[in-house]
Amino acid sequence: MSQPHLVEVNRYRFSAETLIGIKANAYAANNWPLVYILSDGSTRLAYVGETTDTLTRLGTHLKHAHKKSLTTVHLISSERFNKSATLDIESSLIKYIA
Repeated sequence: MSQPHLVEVNRYRFSAETLIGIKANAYAANNWPLVYILSDGSTRLAYVGETTDTLTRLGTHLKHAHKKSLTTVHLISSERFNKSATLDIESSLIKYIA
């Protein structure tokens, strides 16, 4: 029987300081395709995205007036993800959240 392929969801505080800690995430550090959710529980706002360059993309979001007010980032990753899969997951999450 083969092992199930797990999907990892890692949660971080969304800040410039945290980007340093995210470098320890192998998927984020090695430009692996992943999906992310930026959120703020108190305002109930969220932003869903996908990227292969996590650190640059999150850094860009931190410079955006509305997105930098979000407080949490969830990185959703798997060894089975490819660019097509992350685009599909991103699209499905956006539809589900909407």
